[in-house]
Amino acid sequence: MIKRISLVALLLFLLLSPSLVQADSGIAVLDSSAEVHFPIALVFTIEAESEADIVGARLHYQVDKMNYAPVTSEGWADFAPATRVETSWVWDMRKSSLPPGAAVTYWWTIRDAAGNKLETPPAEVHFDDGRYNWQSLSKRDLTLFWYEGDDSFARELIDACEQGLARLKPISHCEAHSDEAISKPIRIYIYASAGDLQGAMIFPREWTGGVAFTEFGTIAIGISPNQLDWGKKALVHELT
Repeated sequence: MIKRISLVALLLFLLLSPSLVQADSGIAVLDSSAEVHFPIALVFTIEAESEADIVGARLHYQVDKMNYAPVTSEGWADFAPATRVETSWVWDMRKSSLPPGAAVTYWWTIRDAAGNKLETPPAEVHFDDGRYNWQSLSKRDLTLFWYEGDDSFARELIDACEQGLARLKPISHCEAHSDEAISKPIRIYIYASAGDLQGAMIFPREWTGGVAFTEFGTIAIGISPNQLDWGKKALVHELT
């Protein structure tokens, strides 16, 4: 009886294990991952095997931003055909960059020399700036991230943002903008200085103190705790 239970448990483990995806064709994905190298790159890696040589590994990805319809981009991994391969595709941010916190959904299509094909389930990775220990504070459609300063510093900033948006709504209605556009979730990243902010950018300009990534609903700005009054005004300016 114990042996029978152990066998059932083993079979369930093999069937449900997230580390292995296998098609009826015999192609098996042994590992799939995405590694963030903020702010310069996002590295997608796949390891797969098959009875026939694997000849193609194509990455599909979608970026979460304000589009009328989802846009799927593709990247082809470069490798020598073999029955077992491990390969990567690198998103070089010098060519097309992402703001901090951007969400990317991705999946792979694997092909072998016998004509078999396997598509992996979608996964998600966030292009987070892991150089700092971020804290977060949310209020309605606003989420503020910061790593220097106390909770009251963050609360004053997010309250200023909310008041700025409240003043913006009547103006936007007069200009025939939809209320939906204003109610989109907004993510705000507070860097402790302009230098820290510029370190989060690929090609920063010396005078850059704040930037709005409108398509992503993201703002990144440098505000130190001793610049609170200026910071509140600067944030409202970026929002409006």
